[in-house]
Amino acid sequence: MNDLKRHFESFFRVEPGRPALGAGLRAALAVGVPMVIAATRHLPAATWVGLAALFVTLVDRGGPYRDRALSMGAMTVLGAAMGLVSALHLPTWGVVLLTLVWVTACGFARSYGDTPGLMGVVLANYTVVSLALPAADLSAALTRSGLFILGGAWSMLLSLLLWPLRPYRPARFAIARCYRSLSDRAEEVSSWPLEGPLPATLLVDTVDWESRARQCLEDARSVLASTRRGRAGESGRGEHLLVLIEGVDALLALLVALPETLEVAPREARYHALRAEVQRALASLAADIRAIARALERDTSEAEPSKWSAERVRRALEAQVAEGGMSDAARAAYSHAEVLVGRMREYSRALLDVAERLEDGRPVESDLPVGPHPASLQGRPLLEPLRDNLSPSSVIFRHAMRLGFIAALATALVGGLKLDHGYWVIITVVVVLQPYSGMTFERGLQRAAGTLLGGALAAGLVVLVRDPAVILGAIMLFFAVAISVKPLSLSAFQVLLAPAVVLLAEIQSGDWELAGVRIANTLLGGVLALVGARLLWPSPEHLRFPEQVASALRADREYLLSVARARSDSEPEVREARRKLGLELLSAEASFQRLLTEWRGPSRQLEPVMALLAYARRFGAAVTALAASRRWHETQDLSGVVSYAGSALEDLALAVEHRRKPTPLPPTKTPSVGDPLSHAQMDRLLRQLTVLHNATERVAPHLAS
Repeated sequence: MNDLKRHFESFFRVEPGRPALGAGLRAALAVGVPMVIAATRHLPAATWVGLAALFVTLVDRGGPYRDRALSMGAMTVLGAAMGLVSALHLPTWGVVLLTLVWVTACGFARSYGDTPGLMGVVLANYTVVSLALPAADLSAALTRSGLFILGGAWSMLLSLLLWPLRPYRPARFAIARCYRSLSDRAEEVSSWPLEGPLPATLLVDTVDWESRARQCLEDARSVLASTRRGRAGESGRGEHLLVLIEGVDALLALLVALPETLEVAPREARYHALRAEVQRALASLAADIRAIARALERDTSEAEPSKWSAERVRRALEAQVAEGGMSDAARAAYSHAEVLVGRMREYSRALLDVAERLEDGRPVESDLPVGPHPASLQGRPLLEPLRDNLSPSSVIFRHAMRLGFIAALATALVGGLKLDHGYWVIITVVVVLQPYSGMTFERGLQRAAGTLLGGALAAGLVVLVRDPAVILGAIMLFFAVAISVKPLSLSAFQVLLAPAVVLLAEIQSGDWELAGVRIANTLLGGVLALVGARLLWPSPEHLRFPEQVASALRADREYLLSVARARSDSEPEVREARRKLGLELLSAEASFQRLLTEWRGPSRQLEPVMALLAYARRFGAAVTALAASRRWHETQDLSGVVSYAGSALEDLALAVEHRRKPTPLPPTKTPSVGDPLSHAQMDRLLRQLTVLHNATERVAPHLAS
C-alpha cells in the first residue's frame, strides 16, 4: 500500500522551475504549420512533415546549440533512413525480427547519455509507425523520407535560427545557476543564530545544498565543454567562462570549509561580535556572487563589488584578542575563519572582474587566484561507451535486450490479433520500459493515467466540435502546453500529449472514435512492459545500491589520502579527488532515489540509509575543512589519522558491499598536535567517522534483506 501511495504521489509531483514557454511555442509551430498547410491545401502527405517535426522537436532538450543541432540533425537523417522500411512490406515474422534487432539497437543508445537515449526511443517509435503504415511502393517511401527531412529541417529552423543565436548563452545561464546556488548558501550561513543550538535542519540542508551545487557545477561544466568543442580555436569568451566555472569549484570548497570551521569554533557570548562580523562578511559575499550571476544572465558589465572588506574581520579578531580571555582553540578557529573569508573575498573580486570582461572581450588576467581544473574536457572515443556496456552485467545491456524482446513480442501479438492501430501497443512498450524496475512501474503509471485522462479529454472535445479548424487549433494548443510543462511534470506532459496525438491521428484518418482504441492499446502495452520488467533480466535497485555506496566511501578515503599528501587544497590531485567524491555521492544519491520507487518496506527503515549517505558527505566536508588549512600546516603529520580513518572507510565499504555489519572501530583518541585548530579538525573528522560507522551498522540488516 505504501509503495502504491508513493507512486501516486509521484504522479502529482511538480518539480521546481519555470515552464519552457519558448519550447512549447516552437513545438506548436513545428507541428501546427505543416498540419494547417495539409488541411487547407488538401495535401494529406504533408501531415508527415508535421509528424517529423514533432519527433525532431522531442529530441531537442535545450543546452548548447552545437549539441542541439547534432541531436536534431541526427534524428532527421536517421528518421528519413528508417522511413524507407515502409516500402519493405515484410511478412509478420519479418516485422517481428526487424523490430527485435532495431529496437534492441536503439536501447543501446543510452550508453551515450540521456539525449541519445531519448533519440533511440523516438527512432524506435518512428520505425514502428513506418512498419505499421507501409508505403505503396519505393517511390512513396522515398517521398515520405523526403517529407521527414523537410519536417526535421523546419523544426531545426524554428529552434536554432528564428530564435536569437547566442552560442554561449546556455553556458552562461548554466554557470549563473551555480553562482546563485553559492549565493544562497552564503546568505543562509550568514543568518545562523549567534547563540543557542544551530538549526535542527542544518545537517539536511547542508547535505542537500552541497549535492545540488555539485550537480549544478557538473552540468555547467558539461555545457561549456560542449560549446567550446564546437568553437575550436577561439580563446575569448570561452576562456572567461572557463575561469568563471573554475571559480565556482573554488568557492564551493570554501563554502563547505567555512561553515565546518564555524561549527567547531566556540560560540560563547563573548565571541558573538566576532562571529557576527564573519557572518556579515558572508552576507556581503552573497551580494557579490549574485552580481556575478547577474552579469552572466543579463549580458551586462555593470556589476560592482560590494564595499565590504576582509580587513573588518581581521580587526574584530585583533580586538577580541586584545580584550584577553580568548582560548587557544577559539583564536585558532576564528583566525582560520578570517583567512577563509579573505580568500573568498579575493576570489569573488577577481571573478567579478572576469564577469565584467565578458562583453568587451578584454583578456583574462594571467595572475588570477583561480587556476584551471585538471579534469579533462575532451570527449571519450566514439565506441568506448558502447564497449563498456556490451556485457550481461551492464544495466544498459539488459535493458536493451529486454526492450527489443518485449517490443518484438508486442509486434507479434498485434499482428496475430490484428489490432486496430496496434502500433500504439508497441510504442507504449518502448516508452514505458526503463532500465530500472521501479522507474518502469512509475513510468507505466504515468503513461496509463495520462492516456486515460488525455483520451477522455480528446473524446469529450470531439463530441463537442468536429470542425477541422478548431481541432487543429486544439492540437497546437495541446502540444504547446505539453512541451512547456514537461520540465515541471512528466505526468502533466503525458496527460496533455495524449489528446494531441489522438486528435492528430483522428484528423488524418477521419475516424473520430480513436480515443478508446488508444486507451485500450496503451493499457495492453503497459501490461506487457510491466511483465517484461518483472520477468526478463530484472534490475532491482536494491542489488546495485550497496555498490554505489561503497564507491562513495572509497572516494571519501581517496580524498583524505590526497589531502594528506598535498601542501594545499588548490593542488590538482586534491581538486580532482574532491570532484570524484562529489560525483560518486551524486551517483549514490541517484541510486537511492531509484530505490525509493521500488521500496516496499516501512518508511522508517530508510532512515539509516539516508543517514549513511548524509554522513558520507559530511565526512567529505570535514576533509574539505582540513584541506583548506593545509597551506598553513603543510608539515603537519596526518599519517596516524589517515591510516586509522582510511582502514575504517575501506572496512565500511566492504561491509556495505557484502551486506554485513562493519568491524567495530578500534579505540582511538584525537592525535596530539600543536595547533588547536588542527586538533579540533582532527577531532571532528574522527567524530564524523564514528557516526558514519554507526549508520553503517544500522543499515546492514536492511541491505541484507
